[in-house]
Amino acid sequence: MDQIFDRLERLFKSWSAPDDEEPSLGPRPSVRSSTRSSGDPDLDAAMSELDDYLDKDRLAAEARQKERERREQAAKAQAEAERAARSGYRSGMGASRPSGPPEDVVSAFRTLGLPLGASAPQIKAAYKRLLMQYHPDRNSDTPEKLKRATEISADINAAYQRLETWTTTGT
Repeated sequence: MDQIFDRLERLFKSWSAPDDEEPSLGPRPSVRSSTRSSGDPDLDAAMSELDDYLDKDRLAAEARQKERERREQAAKAQAEAERAARSGYRSGMGASRPSGPPEDVVSAFRTLGLPLGASAPQIKAAYKRLLMQYHPDRNSDTPEKLKRATEISADINAAYQRLETWTTTGT
């Protein structure tokens, strides 16, 4: 323990002792001096140790800052993607957005066998016609036909619901 106090005493004396080159204006402020030697080996060792510690801390702080910025950018991109999905690509603000309806709406038009942009009465007529054709009650001859008709009618119902939502709300 005495060695620590002796080293600390020598360190304080070296800070407060006047330099040969500079006039003393009182105690010297703590300065990182990795380029210039004070002549005191304890001070030089302490300053070197401090420089190493502060450099490691600075690098860690920079790494944390970069990670925080990366997360913020990812969150902004996610929020933008959610806004674009909710708007149905109608606003056209970004140049990278595709023009026209979302892909699931295009797929729903294909499922009902309609051209893109068909009117609401055309959508309803195609829905009724296909549902009449593929209804499970009309195709219950064999279990395979029943299963296939059930799958197709579920796809038709989902496509009609999606198009109905898109035509009424635009999303």
